[in-house]
Amino acid sequence: MSVKPITFVLCVIVCSVGIATAQTEWEQHPSNPVLEPGLPGEWDDEARSATTVFFDGSTYHMWFYGFGSNQAESAIGHATSPDGVDWTMDPLNPVLTAGAPGDWDEDGLVGSAVIHDGALFHLWYGGVGGGVTRVGYATSPDGSIWTKYPGNPVMDVGGSGSGYAVMVRPGTVIVEDDVYRMWFTASAGDWLLWVGYAESTDDGITWTARNPVWVLRAGSDPGAWDGTAVANPYVIFDGSTYHMWFAGALNGLPAATASIGYAFSNNGIEWTKHRDNPVVQSTGGWAYQPAVSFDGSIYHMWYTHGPNPGSPDPRDVVSYATSGCCGGIFACGFECGETTAWSAVGP
Repeated sequence: MSVKPITFVLCVIVCSVGIATAQTEWEQHPSNPVLEPGLPGEWDDEARSATTVFFDGSTYHMWFYGFGSNQAESAIGHATSPDGVDWTMDPLNPVLTAGAPGDWDEDGLVGSAVIHDGALFHLWYGGVGGGVTRVGYATSPDGSIWTKYPGNPVMDVGGSGSGYAVMVRPGTVIVEDDVYRMWFTASAGDWLLWVGYAESTDDGITWTARNPVWVLRAGSDPGAWDGTAVANPYVIFDGSTYHMWFAGALNGLPAATASIGYAFSNNGIEWTKHRDNPVVQSTGGWAYQPAVSFDGSIYHMWYTHGPNPGSPDPRDVVSYATSGCCGGIFACGFECGETTAWSAVGP
């Protein structure tokens, strides 16, 4: 299988060495949240969390994971939209479900990374079973009907000291020169989370984790906004620079302190966090699980908004933010990064 990388060309203007523009005006959608949990009794009536959004030229496809009050196992759903705001649920939802009792993914599915090769959708997902999260793989002709790979899981957790002994949860997969590159949430336990990295040279079936596995770690300063967790990486490559949006928190994830940060890299391995992080903070709760798309003129971000403890509605929803390309002023040197100041808030 030959897969062309799906990338969104980011509009970054470099005017001289070390100087770049930074967007200064961002808009939240007035109808936030744009995706709420299902109706009472439905499979996802407790939470919906967007993990991947793909634009095919006319339609946005969103894959999200959800769970319900009457269903212990989380599953993956699919929705479509002409504008990224009004979403239509797939009548086949959930489109990918947990395995049978005794299977490696019997306890639920979380996270997903999706690419399209012109003929098939390819999805890597986190399958939970036995207290650990491993990576599974599935394919689909239409994004709705999925076939799990019979050799799942395609990536297992590591051993003691690996940094991913209890969790490998896919965030983004990008293909470059037939090398599959995955950024994922890694954990050795105790809600200490970081962003890990792995590669595959056999069409995303066999993955080799980087050693050391992490490429983005929690903040080192006392009280840092991302002091104990960085997770849920969403990466876009523009041909020269890798752009990552990620969730960070002080006391595990999700948590009332969670917000979304931005980092950039010239190789996808060595990342620089934006000095003004976090770039998305949600009032009345926390923000995490970003999914970002660029259509040639507008950046689009969908992210999960969770309420503060004690909220009358404790369910997770999806909110939406947009940013116009390439406006702004000379803000600082390249060390600041670009595409950083999102103004969206939760409901």
